[in-house]
Amino acid sequence: MKRSLKRILAVVMTILTLLPAACLFADAATTLDLPIVYVVGKYVHIYTKEATREDPKYQLYPLNPSVGDVIKDNMDGLLAAYNASNSTGNWKTFADKIYNVLYPSYEPLMLDGNGNARNGTRVMPVATPKKKTSNFKLEDYNFTYDSRLDPYENAKLLNTYINKVLEVTGKKKVNLIGRCLGTTIMATYLTQYGASKVESAIFYASAFNGVYIMDSFFSADIDIDYGMLQYYLAYGKSDEGGDFESVHKIADVFQAMGLLGAGVSKVNQVIEKMSPYLFPRLILLIFGTWAGHWAMISSSAYERAKTVTFQKDAATYAGLIKKLDKYQTNVMQKFPATLEKLRKEGLRIAIVCKYNSPLIPLSPKSDIQADGTVELKTQSLGATAADIGKTLSSAYLTVAKRSGHDAYISKDLVVDAYTCQYRDYTWFIKNCPHADYPPEINDMFMEIFHSSKQYTITTNSKFPQFVSYDTSTKKISPITRPDSGADTSGGLSLDFFSKIAEWIRAFLQKILAVFTGLAN
Repeated sequence: MKRSLKRILAVVMTILTLLPAACLFADAATTLDLPIVYVVGKYVHIYTKEATREDPKYQLYPLNPSVGDVIKDNMDGLLAAYNASNSTGNWKTFADKIYNVLYPSYEPLMLDGNGNARNGTRVMPVATPKKKTSNFKLEDYNFTYDSRLDPYENAKLLNTYINKVLEVTGKKKVNLIGRCLGTTIMATYLTQYGASKVESAIFYASAFNGVYIMDSFFSADIDIDYGMLQYYLAYGKSDEGGDFESVHKIADVFQAMGLLGAGVSKVNQVIEKMSPYLFPRLILLIFGTWAGHWAMISSSAYERAKTVTFQKDAATYAGLIKKLDKYQTNVMQKFPATLEKLRKEGLRIAIVCKYNSPLIPLSPKSDIQADGTVELKTQSLGATAADIGKTLSSAYLTVAKRSGHDAYISKDLVVDAYTCQYRDYTWFIKNCPHADYPPEINDMFMEIFHSSKQYTITTNSKFPQFVSYDTSTKKISPITRPDSGADTSGGLSLDFFSKIAEWIRAFLQKILAVFTGLAN
């Protein structure tokens, strides 16, 4: 009897001894399968607070009727105003007409002087976190939000959403991924709440470090660059989003005004002459009150953008400006340092960028590497890259090789990742427009989230630092050839005047996409 008791005690003691280790093993395993909260980038439908379902009667955004339809309905008046301004030299007439035509469509979307929704706000759809304990997928928990609002307000809602996800899953942490505008909310959330509830964070086609196109619009610094126009004609890619029918209708207006055949110089002259009368008011009307858009203004352009946008209205929008200043000071200017602090505290990081899609040719700087919407340097937190259509110079490559960091240079000789803040945690996808989403990237995201340690560019040879995307097959593959990455066969010899109508349609489509938030 005593022997039996001793044996039982021995078994019990053994179990008790092994139990802590078993628990630790179980905890380690569960951290590899955590709920994934995806902070979306593409704008969802925005409704007034009265809406309980997707009902056009309460829809604020997207615009209904579309901008194209509004312009078409007012074409006679626009043409008359343009002809009057063109003959008298008084471009305020044409500017006033454009503003008055667009005002009824955009005015309901404007926020008040404190940056709050005047008509309340409701987004559709709003996903209620579902109960789930394992096998989490990227599509399980999508966080939707009113993109007009202050990132701090949306970060507060994100915190509430994460808490609900943790509650229904029984987990202590989530994995977080953000895309485009969603990364500004992620950055605000991590600044405000830290990373105690986040295991890994992926920043995909990020906008949290500023977007040059937004700098240009908010600063009314718009000028079409002829050289990049030629490149855009040859290699510009059609991005997702935008209303093609509306663009065609707007192009008809330009054709009727005689601007298409006149070329870029005439368009630039009209823009320059109308700018003092139109752009400050138009910016304020369309998205100047949207704190969400202001979150994409770089620190270098911020003060000028405020001056241009608000001018004499600074007192009226004092509350909004206070919110903008808070984001600019606490998030935009400090987030690289904040991110590094969180990384040292245990947050795992991955940054996924895109390049080799030209920006809209609005200025001489439009030849910088980008994904068609966001420039590469800001997406990647510091990558060095050759201009669109070019490669890094031989002198640069020689220095890189001598310094021993040439392994971080892409095989197409376009990008040097060594200068990134996180050179070992940053990936690059070539030929992938901003709004495109390669299906295989999901596999990489899941590997990053399932990894038991910080995932790096050498963790899996299937996902090297530099890959190329084929828009026709939707496949990615490693970049292996030392070329510029651009098919320049006859590209720059395209007949400008025969192609200008095609370009202006694509150009206006992207203008609309930025104005309405679809290029996100």
